[in-house]
Amino acid sequence: MDQSKDVTNFFVSLAREFLDECPIANLVCAYAGGSVGRGEADAYSDLDLHIFVEGEVDPSCENRLFRGHVIQLQVQSAPTDEEVYENPWAWRYLKEAKIILDPEDRFTSWMNDMRAYMDSPAGKAKMFAKAKAEVDSFHEGAQAALMEGFPYSAYLAAWAGWIGALQMSAVFQGHSLSDAQLYQLVQKAGRSEGTDSFFQETYRSNQDVQDALMLLADYRAHLRLINEGIEFSLGAENDWLVKRKVQRLQERNQLDMAGFLLFSETIWLYHSVGSDEWLEDHWADLPAELSLSLQKLGFFQADGQLLAHLRHASAEIIAEIGC
Repeated sequence: MDQSKDVTNFFVSLAREFLDECPIANLVCAYAGGSVGRGEADAYSDLDLHIFVEGEVDPSCENRLFRGHVIQLQVQSAPTDEEVYENPWAWRYLKEAKIILDPEDRFTSWMNDMRAYMDSPAGKAKMFAKAKAEVDSFHEGAQAALMEGFPYSAYLAAWAGWIGALQMSAVFQGHSLSDAQLYQLVQKAGRSEGTDSFFQETYRSNQDVQDALMLLADYRAHLRLINEGIEFSLGAENDWLVKRKVQRLQERNQLDMAGFLLFSETIWLYHSVGSDEWLEDHWADLPAELSLSLQKLGFFQADGQLLAHLRHASAEIIAEIGC
């Protein structure tokens, strides 16, 4: 029996029941992303449910509890062909989409057409160019941060550029958008100037992971107290979701990957509330004990040599893709 197929089918049915009981106005298409979209769902998976609607709407994200499961619901205007052609990298997730509902039978064939474009020489070239521009922008931002005197922000931007290059490798060479695929590439690359072994050295026991989980929950709770109107990332149900993902990795004895996941979640929370300020300024607004503890999750101070190294490593990864 294929457990992934069974769990995936369960979530597809759950999504259809949710849409039947909680209809979305002007819906033209619904699809599942993440592990459900890839057909790799397991007992620890959640449901990423994306909705395309007719007309102009502000994109929205929220967590909805339905029959004991958290549905991460994301609603946005239906994209046009031109939007995908202009920046196929931004729409790469369509390659792993599983159609849930297509009332007028419009988007199933449309998604197949968009995937065919992304796989075409012209589509690949455009995706590659857009992705590389993002990576270059991160590294330029890292230099700017260092010049302004913010070494932690500089490291985070350069690290994001390096991770962006690895995401390019995952898409163009590994043909997968999964976190597991990305972390395998992180481990294989091992080019982050002494920080590549950080997660292996930091997360040696389940207690290490549990301590980081508690710290992350405290961080989210504090941000929730001082920020209004940001419910998607700061909702307490996210602690439950990330705990389940961590439990999956603990069962597989992949404690270092659990640490990487928690570090990524911390960055997501920071960007959800403080993307307009330097990381150092964001930390300065937190209780001292909390900010000092967060720094231990994987943040480092950069200097010019480290930034140059990460930029060079990113360039090497991109060169190996060969698009």
